[in-house]
Amino acid sequence: MARYNYTKDTNLTLEYCYEQISRIVPNFEKQIFAKLINTTKQNLGQRMKKGSMLSVKELDLLRDNLQENNIPTKFLDYASMPLENQIIQIPIRDEVELSCGTGAVPNADFVSDTLGFDVNFIRKLGGNPKSVSIVFAKGDSMEDKISSGDYLLVDESKTFVNDGVIYAFVYNSELYCKKIQKRPNILTAISLNKEYEPFEIKQDGDFRVVGQIIGVIKKL
Repeated sequence: MARYNYTKDTNLTLEYCYEQISRIVPNFEKQIFAKLINTTKQNLGQRMKKGSMLSVKELDLLRDNLQENNIPTKFLDYASMPLENQIIQIPIRDEVELSCGTGAVPNADFVSDTLGFDVNFIRKLGGNPKSVSIVFAKGDSMEDKISSGDYLLVDESKTFVNDGVIYAFVYNSELYCKKIQKRPNILTAISLNKEYEPFEIKQDGDFRVVGQIIGVIKKL
């Protein structure tokens, strides 16, 4: 068995792990999550705000504690040990354009190239290095944060919707990049450009989150 320095980080963010458990365990509290990895709620909150990663030691603790409570741990299988100071090749899907307007028809999910990023840079953005891809923005509804033609870093592991976060998603067979407002039983897609009206994501519609937008690369 490989020997790892247990102070090193895995490639899984604390936020990702919390979201995955929350999808399985109703009303899962951060205080309980903190106990599972032997830290305090305050420390956990600070680290989650910074986009910190689960350490190797915390990974083992979390897996053992979840298994003791008969909670599935398959999502932890995506962890790798550790990825410090490595360059990871992020796939570029140049046939995929996310509408920052009124909707774009999904193109083929084709990887045309890759772009190298330092793993720690992706981590600081709160992303999972193993599940990030690059797509392109189309339209001006997300100005002035996102412009047409910008490279968008999408973390495809972040599919749990949180209020006020920008996501790539498919709705009624069209691709979008919008901020999602989450209210009880209601999701609303909001453009940052006030010239575009919000629209409600109907429960009976075809809705699927592709991933969270964790970063934007602009062309000068």
